[in-house]
Amino acid sequence: RFRVQDAASGTTIFSQGYCTLFGEWQATDEARKEGKRRTMEESVRFPFPKKKVRLLIDRREDRPGPDGRGAFRELFRAEIDPRTTSIGADLRCRDCPVIAVHESGDPRQRIDILILGDGYAADEMEKYRRDLRRFAEVLLGQEAFARNRERVNLWGIEAPSRESGPDEPRKGIWRDTALGTSFNTFGSERYLTTVHDRDLREMAANAPYDALYILVNTARYGGGGIYNQWAIFPSDNEYDDYVFLHEFGHSFAGLADEYFDSSTAYDDAFYPEGVEPWEPNLTALLTGRRLKLADMVADGTPIPTPDDEAHADVVGAFEGGGYKAEGLFRPYRDCKMFHKGLVPFCPVCARAFDTVIRLYAE
Repeated sequence: RFRVQDAASGTTIFSQGYCTLFGEWQATDEARKEGKRRTMEESVRFPFPKKKVRLLIDRREDRPGPDGRGAFRELFRAEIDPRTTSIGADLRCRDCPVIAVHESGDPRQRIDILILGDGYAADEMEKYRRDLRRFAEVLLGQEAFARNRERVNLWGIEAPSRESGPDEPRKGIWRDTALGTSFNTFGSERYLTTVHDRDLREMAANAPYDALYILVNTARYGGGGIYNQWAIFPSDNEYDDYVFLHEFGHSFAGLADEYFDSSTAYDDAFYPEGVEPWEPNLTALLTGRRLKLADMVADGTPIPTPDDEAHADVVGAFEGGGYKAEGLFRPYRDCKMFHKGLVPFCPVCARAFDTVIRLYAE
């Protein structure tokens, strides 16, 4: 998380939790077992301050804090004076057209979602516009956004890449694109991300946004989502609608992966034993703690909950989630965070979307 404090009084005036791609790398064998070192660009965003502020960045540790979730430890702090000439006001691609796909009102009173394109060459801008509008309708058709349609603005930016498509390192394919998206992140074949955070933020600064998507011009299956950073998805894969919404579950609503039968780059360190996951759709059922989401669990529901047809439509605690078959529990038998079938978000995940939308738009 990061915190912004008034420099004079020390009062916290803004705070937000977030995740990083670097944090995921720290859970890989390369970092934990091979002892390699890496650096990655990182940004935090907050309202422009009126007076001097202090920025603090905290990291969640592998030991439980008072709430049972990981305790925070301060990593970094810096003083920021809004009057200094060190703050740049230049914009990259300031002539790139901004597209209002769905505009319901003043960005200061709406949740603004920006869908940038990557790997679209100059002669593919019409395709980007078509893809942009198609996925905007997919998002607005999703239950949480359909009922909050008038609280949402959707934007795009026409920012052509020099070459078409993302990098595919295992195939020896490297392309010069606006945002540098690439498959094979951390050795995972389908993990599609970018490490060019500064380029991304400078491009996105041309439009209002609270949440950020990257639409990648490719038919290959893959994607990625980092909480309060970005969601990345393919334009032309048969599962692109699913990836579009699943990855947004990570980046927008802070939802965890609920599957446990697919390989990832993470080992058991991603969800340390004895620490309650912070995500709303996972629990460790720690002894002596109140059941997570107890207000959504009907009286008489067995905990743990049997994974059978009799309990297919109830909120409970189904074993298996967070890349582990045992020891972690998901709240519903099936969900869009569980597998890529034609299933909706479960009630718990749907409520998480509603919570974030109302946080920004009310």
